[in-house]
Amino acid sequence: MAQSLRTSVTDAVRNAVPFLVITGLWVVVMLAIYGVFLATKPADITYSPWVHASVFAVPGVGFLGHALQQALVGGRN
Repeated sequence: MAQSLRTSVTDAVRNAVPFLVITGLWVVVMLAIYGVFLATKPADITYSPWVHASVFAVPGVGFLGHALQQALVGGRN
């Protein structure tokens, strides 16, 4: 029983690592793009809050969908 549990936990962690690495890289890229967006904004322009939120909303929906898929499917192939 203990060996089976250990194997299950090891497999779950092994399957989660690539997803976590991709998620971390995606967050870094998204923040870099947002930084460029803010740095290149003309000084006399102000954006509404929805514009700033939209920078994160579209990728956020995709990320949440992928996270939900991983939670439902798990390590099954």
